[in-house]
Amino acid sequence: MTHADSIWAEALEAHNDSLQRSVDALQAKLETLQSKTDLFTNVVETVNDGVSNQLTSATHLLEVIAILIAIGGLVLGSYINHKKRQIEKMAQTVDNKKKIVEELAKVVDEKKDNVDVIAKATEELDRKIHHDIKGLYYDLHKEETRSLFQRLVAEPEDIDNLGMLLLARDVEGNNFPLLKEAYFKLPEEIESNEVEILGDTVNIETDYKFSYMLQFFQHFFYETLKDEDMQPIFTQNFKNIFGNGFESDIVRATESLCKALTDVDTKFDKLDVLTYFLKAINECKFKNFALLRKILEEKVKADLLQQAINKCTSDGDNLVLFGTSSSGS
Repeated sequence: MTHADSIWAEALEAHNDSLQRSVDALQAKLETLQSKTDLFTNVVETVNDGVSNQLTSATHLLEVIAILIAIGGLVLGSYINHKKRQIEKMAQTVDNKKKIVEELAKVVDEKKDNVDVIAKATEELDRKIHHDIKGLYYDLHKEETRSLFQRLVAEPEDIDNLGMLLLARDVEGNNFPLLKEAYFKLPEEIESNEVEILGDTVNIETDYKFSYMLQFFQHFFYETLKDEDMQPIFTQNFKNIFGNGFESDIVRATESLCKALTDVDTKFDKLDVLTYFLKAINECKFKNFALLRKILEEKVKADLLQQAINKCTSDGDNLVLFGTSSSGS
């Protein structure tokens, strides 16, 4: 071996030693890094295990919370429904109470109105007692008259006792329905009454229907003519009842006839009724024909009046009222 080779061998050995030391150092560092890596891996695994455990715990916790929320929701829903029913029941109760209060308020208002009416009536009565005794008598008389007509409705045949009393007083038109009702309740057959005259017993028939006709004539002439049920019956009784009338009754009847004939809603046969009237007037005891002729000529259409006069003449009636006879005027 040459000297040069010896030097290169020493240099190479030294270089190998240096490389070995570098390798050893790197090996040591690698081992250190491996240790750190293993430690980090352990830490990561530990952390992962912890996180996994926490996630599992959190999942269980969420499940428990979800169950609790569900149970709470059911309980809360049940509670809300219960309260809702209570509120609805209370609302219904309130509505019922409100209706009762409103009804009571109406009753109170009605009672108040009745009290006011009674108070006013009392004041009016007190006023009439102290300042208008004539008016008070008229009111009492009017009520008494109505009670008499109500009595006839209950006992129609009592017209025999009440007829003259009613003919002697003024009667308001609103009593007509009562008189009409009583008239149509009369029995078809007229019963006779036994009366003792000078020791002998005789049967006297009471003409109740004629007594009613007198009431219709004196108090309700216009209303009777306008009534579809009473007009035919009443018209055919003109001759019988006119003979029992006073002058004022005849004049009032004539004016009522004229009013009925000129009403737009009159449904009866005007010519027929006027003819019956003229014939009845012609035979009654009333002799102030000029007054009646004046009323008829002023208030009845001329053509209708002339037709009735001609019909009477053709029937052979000598109308003293208009100075006619069957042979001419």
